[in-house]
Amino acid sequence: MINLITTFLKISFLGFGGGYAMLSLIFEESAKLGITSQQFYDLNALDLLAPGPIAVNSATYVGYITFGLMGAILATIAVCSSSLVFSSLLLKFEKTFQENKIISKFLSYIKVAAIAMISAVALSLVVNTLKDDTSLLTSILAILVTVLLRFKYKTNTVLVLLIVASLGSGVYFLELLQ
Repeated sequence: MINLITTFLKISFLGFGGGYAMLSLIFEESAKLGITSQQFYDLNALDLLAPGPIAVNSATYVGYITFGLMGAILATIAVCSSSLVFSSLLLKFEKTFQENKIISKFLSYIKVAAIAMISAVALSLVVNTLKDDTSLLTSILAILVTVLLRFKYKTNTVLVLLIVASLGSGVYFLELLQ
């Protein structure tokens, strides 16, 4: 249980750039706790459906899988702890941070690193989805429909999720009929 808490404290204090940027760190650290790749993919699917920040949902999920309800509670508290600390510090030193060129440069480089980490996780998920899925054509179709709806037609994310989920369910039921 201590390992779970220290893991999510580490994720909390070292994870910059938001939930998607933290996914590679969460994946790596969760694997050390015994979370399988399939459980992590399930976690990513649940993150799309469950309200709340990705890091909090991930901590709750991993904590529950590894140590039940108490693990979920403790992992969630651990992953939220940096927000409490950094928010308090930011309120106290906000003006100093804004005027410091070194901190501004540091934060701009963290943004670049966060984008790289998000891209790495996305690529990993795509590769593993295409490799593991029973229907390669369905996966490619879902990716193409998602990209088309989101970037060309600027469709609402929730609507895209519902459309692609319906598409996947439809293909699944067609495969069952054959």
